[in-house]
Amino acid sequence: MQKFFSLLLLSSLGATLLSQPHWETLVKADHNWSYFIGDSQAPAGWYTNGFDDSSWNRAKGSFGFGDGDDTTLLFITHSLYIRHEFSITDRSIIDSLILDIDYDDAYVVYLNGSMVSRSFNVETDFPPYNYTPTIDQEAVMYMGGQPSRVAIPKSHLQDGENVIAIQGINVNPSSSDFSLAPFLQVKVDAVGTVYEEVPDWFVDPDAVFESNLPIIVIETENGQVVPDEPKIDAHMGIANNEAGMNEYPGTYNDYDGKIGIELRGASSQSYAKKGYGLETRLENGENNNVSLLGMPVENDWVLHGPYSDKSLIRNVLAYHFAREMGQYAPRTRLCELFLNNTYYGVYVLIEKIKRDTFRLDIGKLEPHEVSGRDVTGGYIFKLDKGDEDHWVSPYPAIDGNDIRILYHYPDPDLMPTAQKAYIKDFVTDFEHALAGDRFYDPVLGYKPYIDMQSFIDFYLVNELAKNVDGYRISTFLHKDKDKLDRVSPIKAGPVWDFNFGFGNADYYDASVTSGWQCEYKLPNDYWSNPFWWIKLRKDPDYYNQLVSSWKGYRNSILSDIRVDYVIDSLTTLLTDAQQRNFEAFPVLDQYVWANNYVGGTYENEIAYLKGWISERIAWMDSKLDGYMYPYSLDERMDMEGLDLQLFPNPVVDQFNLVLYADRDSEIEIEVINVLAQTTYRANFDLVHGSQKLYFGADMVNQAMPQSGIYILNLHVDGKFAGTRKIVKQ
Repeated sequence: MQKFFSLLLLSSLGATLLSQPHWETLVKADHNWSYFIGDSQAPAGWYTNGFDDSSWNRAKGSFGFGDGDDTTLLFITHSLYIRHEFSITDRSIIDSLILDIDYDDAYVVYLNGSMVSRSFNVETDFPPYNYTPTIDQEAVMYMGGQPSRVAIPKSHLQDGENVIAIQGINVNPSSSDFSLAPFLQVKVDAVGTVYEEVPDWFVDPDAVFESNLPIIVIETENGQVVPDEPKIDAHMGIANNEAGMNEYPGTYNDYDGKIGIELRGASSQSYAKKGYGLETRLENGENNNVSLLGMPVENDWVLHGPYSDKSLIRNVLAYHFAREMGQYAPRTRLCELFLNNTYYGVYVLIEKIKRDTFRLDIGKLEPHEVSGRDVTGGYIFKLDKGDEDHWVSPYPAIDGNDIRILYHYPDPDLMPTAQKAYIKDFVTDFEHALAGDRFYDPVLGYKPYIDMQSFIDFYLVNELAKNVDGYRISTFLHKDKDKLDRVSPIKAGPVWDFNFGFGNADYYDASVTSGWQCEYKLPNDYWSNPFWWIKLRKDPDYYNQLVSSWKGYRNSILSDIRVDYVIDSLTTLLTDAQQRNFEAFPVLDQYVWANNYVGGTYENEIAYLKGWISERIAWMDSKLDGYMYPYSLDERMDMEGLDLQLFPNPVVDQFNLVLYADRDSEIEIEVINVLAQTTYRANFDLVHGSQKLYFGADMVNQAMPQSGIYILNLHVDGKFAGTRKIVKQ
């Protein structure tokens, strides 16, 4: 009797559970489909309910080239058209409808004659049979990944006969793969199983999702696929409970409003995990400047989806190091993303590079500012791919290719000719000065044109990562408006785009921990390294400041302990999220262009990253160990057997004297202001050979309390040895 009661209880419980709204599968890929191979245009009305498809072939899906993910093997040159009829007895019991679809390379879906979804790389609702998608797409289910998911309004369904029709599109006739596997899932409010049980891989979109990371939820209007451009309307909610876990579905306590969203990136658009550009908007469509996840208020943002970068943190690391050096670099926040009810894994919310008080703090340049000091800034320009408005440097890259410099801010389409001419001429004058014989001269050379420390920091971050995209693409520079008393120099940065850095690229020797990336010649690539970075290192002032900066960073922000701490902090934060990410995108044991290393586990990926950085730092330590003296005897100061180099000059709060003495001696250093008053005097013992004297903030504040010009007098063994001019900023 007790056994019978238990069975009755379980049966009643099961019936009760199934009487609750639950998900079922209405249409499966392995159902029977009618199909037409699209080597020519499909017959008119092929996607409508009344179309006669009796002359079409019939087979089970999915369809494709047969690389392990297809039931029916077909060779598709251009398109494949498929149709499936299904019946609905009572539409009122259906609460929701979603499409799960795995595809290679593109698709358009019609339901009862209406276009209800198209892939991100299709830009028209009714493409011709030989349509060329904007970019290719790889199927993921054969690797254990989740198909793409799109919400479809249930209003497209009807009682009685229904027809789902799909055009699958190959990226081009020579493509090596094609796949099409669709599933229609419905949320049913009825007792028992009305249609079919969902597949084992099905993820319930209504299940509560928890994360220690902020959760970003984006829903486009009517589930529209996010296009390359222009931005489309969408809603974004952000859950960010600082003191506890975040939930989806849940309460949006960080942002809950309208956005515009589009795809971003070039080669990365071929990845299953996309990158997005977005702007926060008011209901009327105007910009909405807000703070997201604690970052300063703005309206333009980037959602970076690390895919090839299986550490998930390479961009976060690079931007962190640059900020620690004192330069502006985009702030970042790790998060998890849901787009149209589909989980998309770990993302990085990043500030978009633009002119703003809390980003690149340069002056706003108005269209009417075309002369005098007004026209001198601010500007943002870059070396990058793309067809944006640009000029070509009069000097070739190190492998002979053109150096293309693109206008970025102000908007090139709105920039007056005078503004374009000014920044082009200023950069060209810098190049002339750098390329000249007296490039090291503090007046006639390059120094008046650039902010040396920003170039050094930009160089060190890119070389630390051995960034294959550094210098030649994704390279931003900027210039502020001139001050009343001085010219504002060119500053390098902000740094950008390191997903192929830190040993993650298998081309151009980028994975090798030795060698300077700025010296790598790319004769077969249109985008090449400019000559600037090699030539700058030939100037003792620049090189010695470079060495001094590196040694300072190695004793602080780039110490071995500090670098490990930063990586460990980030990966601890990702402990659970990375598992979910790689369940959705199971690529840990797969080569994803352009991986140099495939670790198989997340732990191996992080170990590789740490080991690579450690070896890279050790190599840079060996190369940035000693200081440089003037490179020709006639440029040295003849000071009683003393060779001397002073840097940085101008001085902010510290400077160094690098000395070479041909004998043991005593040196007296005296600082004189413009009123001929001695503001500082000290004696130092020198030994035969090279040494460095460091003067910190206390000495600088005492000796040079005001901005301006000072004279440094030197006496060796009681004899006057010479003088140097110092400028205090």
